Amino acid sequence: MAPSLLASTTAGAIFGSGLFLSGVYSPSIILAQMHFSNYHMLQTFLAASGCSAIAVHLARRNNLAACPPRPQSLLGLFPYDGNIIGGLLLGAGMTLTGACPGTVLVQIATGIRSGYFAFVGGILGGTLYAVAGPTVRRGAVRKQEQEPKTVHLWFGLGEEKLVLAYEVFLVLVLALASLTQRAQHVLFPPIVGGLLIGVGQVSSLVLTGNTVGVSTGYEQVGDILKRVFGGSEKKLAYNSIAFAVGIVAGSLVLSRSMLDFRIPGGEAQITESTAVLGGFVMVLGARIAGGCTSGHGISGMATFSVASIISVVAMFAGGMGLGVFI
Repeated sequence: MAPSLLASTTAGAIFGSGLFLSGVYSPSIILAQMHFSNYHMLQTFLAASGCSAIAVHLARRNNLAACPPRPQSLLGLFPYDGNIIGGLLLGAGMTLTGACPGTVLVQIATGIRSGYFAFVGGILGGTLYAVAGPTVRRGAVRKQEQEPKTVHLWFGLGEEKLVLAYEVFLVLVLALASLTQRAQHVLFPPIVGGLLIGVGQVSSLVLTGNTVGVSTGYEQVGDILKRVFGGSEKKLAYNSIAFAVGIVAGSLVLSRSMLDFRIPGGEAQITESTAVLGGFVMVLGARIAGGCTSGHGISGMATFSVASIISVVAMFAGGMGLGVFI
């Protein structure tokens, strides 16, 4: 049964609060990561992924949610082509905007100017995918994957053992990353911020039975626009839009209750045209990949989906690769 809009909005508000408190919505923090000058974003991301992996495992074990692994995204060119191409575009868009599809919403709530323009670009990207996506994918190979969809099936490992190994790996990486320079003007250390985002994942599982993901909301807006202007008969869905509204609401309430708190890196200068272009590329890439930083990174990696791991690697490759040149 589909989750209610109220449940989706509430889960989004909790997730948005975690994004705000973690500081990863800051353009300068994301740009610093893509330029290898600070690792606050990566540390927060890994901590959130580790928390999500435990939450997903427990949700499955207790029959709270199915949490299926994300399948590969096919364009018909080569295996995982959509994940690779979409991930590269997603990462490039993140470097252009200093945002991801989810943190754009927090930027809007906190009044970061570039976020408004990135959001407009994101709506354009989501609309283009809503219009052209079905046609592009029509030529893709439509068959069940022959290879396993998850790491533990690929290597024949038990899920519990893989979760434990993943958590140990993350602890080691986070310990090493903690030796790097800490980001300025953030409320919490990145590990704490990641755990707060993980609380958003738990709330989504409990309230909606689904893992978190944001970029689908942009496509759902595109579906609505397609219905209004093009007469599409596709059945409309609103749950991801409700989740996105919750992200804005949750972060807005927190930001208004903490007026003395300085936005971390809010001074980063991103031109309007760059933000619109970046938002467009970012969301279009996320929809081609079948997920964004939240959907593939925080949720998909928690299920050990091969497609999600490939998408995240492509995302960082695209973002950091572009960061070398700009």
